[in-house]
Amino acid sequence: MSAPASSPPPPAPAAEPPLSLGTRLAYGASAPAENLAINSINQLANAVFNITLGVPLLLVGLALSLPRLIDVFLDPFIGNWSDRLESRWGRRRPFILVGSLLCAAIATAIWFFPAGQSTMFYFWWLLGGCAAMSVAYSILIVPYGALGLELVTNYHERTKLMGTKSILHKASGVVNQWLLKWVREAGAGDLVVGGRFCAPLIGGTIAVLGFITAWRTPERPRPVTRQARPKTSIWQSWKITMSQPDFRRLVLAQIFIYMSFLVIDTTGFYLNVFYVNGGDMGVGAGMKGWYGTAFQLCGLLAVPLIVRLSRRIGKKHTFLLCTLTIAVGGVAKWFCYAPGAGWWLLLPSALMGPGLVAVMVLVPSMTADICDLDAAESGQRREGMFNSVLSWALKLALTGSILLANVVLHFVGWETALKAAQSEGTFFAMRIVFAGGTVVLAGLAAVFIYRYSVTAEAVAAAQARATRVAAN
Repeated sequence: MSAPASSPPPPAPAAEPPLSLGTRLAYGASAPAENLAINSINQLANAVFNITLGVPLLLVGLALSLPRLIDVFLDPFIGNWSDRLESRWGRRRPFILVGSLLCAAIATAIWFFPAGQSTMFYFWWLLGGCAAMSVAYSILIVPYGALGLELVTNYHERTKLMGTKSILHKASGVVNQWLLKWVREAGAGDLVVGGRFCAPLIGGTIAVLGFITAWRTPERPRPVTRQARPKTSIWQSWKITMSQPDFRRLVLAQIFIYMSFLVIDTTGFYLNVFYVNGGDMGVGAGMKGWYGTAFQLCGLLAVPLIVRLSRRIGKKHTFLLCTLTIAVGGVAKWFCYAPGAGWWLLLPSALMGPGLVAVMVLVPSMTADICDLDAAESGQRREGMFNSVLSWALKLALTGSILLANVVLHFVGWETALKAAQSEGTFFAMRIVFAGGTVVLAGLAAVFIYRYSVTAEAVAAAQARATRVAAN
């Protein structure tokens, strides 16, 4: 009697067709939405609440940063919930729609505070508005990022998708950079009046863009296996996620790179207005718009180059190269931020633009690769939890940066009432933080990027292993 025939091996997964431009644009539409939601407040908070309403810098910093503590608990909860949600509209899209509508409402309402109140009233108003935005932003950003991680499985198509998203994000960044000038002009010099005119426009834009993503972006169905999916608590899932050493390196690199921009941004605004331009808010706001535009446009133009370089020299080495441009920009800050510098302010921003966009293009793409390694080991897809950690890390960087920047201004002796008449020692210390802080933080990020070890071959092997597990 002949031996029974052995079962044939499972077929290799079919080659995945590339995402259409329409799908990539629909997914990327929420990138400007989340950017405007969080940064429209951050861009205007010091100018409105400190300089206009007189709220002390430390209190403004606390109001902007303390609500991020909510995210320590909320982001993992949202990530785990969206991983497990089963609805006719998918796992991620219901959160994206609700989150974008909430962000739109809060980004509008926060500027409609009553006039003639005390500085402590305005502090509590800003704190409450930022806390509400923190909740709404988590509902939007965690499932939105997870949707991008699972939308495509091809190693290089992931980078292409994140490149499209980053282009749209950087385009909205130009709006953020000019927001102070536009608000000032809309209110004929009154930032409060101008903010109330512009806020509904920003809110409406956030709502429409979030709706486009929720309506037009397809969701990849949850992988079906023959084994029962084990129940995993939020804490267990968090621990498993953070047990990936390469993911920890990405998280730390992201924190340091964002801090190299954000912790310095507040200091740069005060140097621009009061040191470079002698206290002229109109000229300073205009220059902020121009150097912010240079930053965003150079980042936008770098996206296709980053996508191509990642195919040629790998994601890791492309990331390292872009991080180097941040450090070079930090050195340029020392020489370019001088009284009457004028258009030289654009040079550091132009040099640093590719560095931040590299985080936006490569970190999600590299995280999606790590998700494949994790799925091959655990048999579970945890894109929501992985993205919740990335989101938490970004907010941690934002929180630390805002708080540290305002604390630094306080301890170097900044006096709001003196405006351009600060001491030379105060301006010198601010320049040290502004230039040196950028270089040091970029260097720390480079250390963790250098130690990243995931390769395209490892990802392909993990995907094949996951396919075999799903078939058994």
